[in-house]
Amino acid sequence: PVCGNVIHTTGNAVVSCCGITLPALEPEETEESHCLSVEEVEDEHFVPVSHPMTKEHSLTFIAWVTGDRLQLVKWYPEGNAETRLQLRGVGHLYYYCNRHGLFKKKI
Repeated sequence: PVCGNVIHTTGNAVVSCCGITLPALEPEETEESHCLSVEEVEDEHFVPVSHPMTKEHSLTFIAWVTGDRLQLVKWYPEGNAETRLQLRGVGHLYYYCNRHGLFKKKI
């Protein structure tokens, strides 16, 4: 919440950043105001998200997580909330809104 760093773990952990102990985030299922689409483009998947990207309200990252892999892309305010990912196998897309929290979508 202070510096905007993205921290992930592979199990239970107590994590602190900038002097603050961070609570574990529980992802919510995708809702209408935080919907994303996945389009196949060549050998990758294009993931655009229709979401404000201001300093006050933006998406900060998107991650593709499977049983053995993690692809993480950091997004910045006033940039585009879109990326290309190599979606292999079955997994979840996780993305974080600085106002509404963590969301996930099974692909």
